[in-house]
Amino acid sequence: MNSSKTIISLLAASVLIAGLAACQKKEEVSGGPAETTGQKIDQAAAAAGQKIDEAAAKVSAEAEKAKADITQGAANMTDAAGKKVEEVGVKMQDSAKDNTSK
Repeated sequence: MNSSKTIISLLAASVLIAGLAACQKKEEVSGGPAETTGQKIDQAAAAAGQKIDEAAAKVSAEAEKAKADITQGAANMTDAAGKKVEEVGVKMQDSAKDNTSK
């Protein structure tokens, strides 16, 4: 009987110690150098990701502006070409009228 009381006492003490260890606050547990380095890497990766997102947004905005500029430039060139063709057409008509009236 004496040995079973000892075993029960040891088990109870083990449960009590395990319970106290589980209740320990995380702030009290200090991380080692690998954990600190890992946290710094995570922070750097998050900052880099944010900068990449910002740069992507800027590139996208610049691409949209360039697209609009190209579209406007093409429209301007088309208008200018149309005016020149119209001028040539008027000159051809004037020349044809001059030739038929002679």
